[in-house]
Formats: sequence, C-alpha cells, structure tokens
Amino acid sequence: MKLIIGLALGLGLSFHVNAQGIPTLAKVYSGNTTETSINASKKNPKTQNHNVTATLTVIKQDGPHVEFIYQNPNYKAYEIGTISPDGKKLQIAYKGGSGVYDISDNKLTGCGAGRVNEGPFAQWVNTYYAWCDDLTAK
Repeated sequence: MKLIIGLALGLGLSFHVNAQGIPTLAKVYSGNTTETSINASKKNPKTQNHNVTATLTVIKQDGPHVEFIYQNPNYKAYEIGTISPDGKKLQIAYKGGSGVYDISDNKLTGCGAGRVNEGPFAQWVNTYYAWCDDLTAK
C-alpha cells in the first residue's frame, strides 16, 4: 500500500512512503532440511549429504525481530532473525552460520551455510556445511 504525503506549505513537494506489512510468523514450522557438509582436512577430506526432518519454533517476535529454535534429530540451535521491510525475507544468524528464508504464505524456504563450532580446533577449522530448508507452518 502506498501513501502519498503532500506538503501543504506551498512548496509543491510530495513523496511516496511505502507502508510495509511485517508478517506475524506461525509458532511452529516443520519440514525438511537438505545438507551437504565437508571435513576438509588435508589428510582425509570427506563429503557427507543428509536429508532430515526439522522443526523451527518461534520463541519471540517483536515486529521484524525474531528469536527461534531450529531442531532436527542430530542438531539443535538458538537462532535470531530479522524480517525485511517488505515482509518477504527472513535473514537469520546462529552460532557458526547464517542464511535467508523466503516468507510465502505459510512457508519458509531458504538456504545458508555455516561451520562446526564445537569440538577440537581442527574440526572447527575444517568442517563446514551448506543447507536448504523447506518448512511449512503447523
């Protein structure tokens, strides 16, 4: 929705202000995560592929600011996010990575990347992953 604001001071100026709607996210989304990871050690590089069920639970939303828990059978993370002014994207960050979701009706779909952030230093330095989620509100 566009609002036109005109100045009545005889200046003859007008400008457009976009009235954007920040969506209220559903409490729980569930679906599928596809992940590709690599342990890129020089001695024994190894790539792994995973497809797992996942759940994203919104803990708190204050306008565009979101806090949530992402969980699959092998992993659980506290994450934060910011919804774009047009309400169509959710930029997320978590310990070790980040990603972007598209917000469309009752779905969150998106991709990102991260690094292992626990364990021995060599594991942290050499292990990284790329993921994509397809999640639907419950």
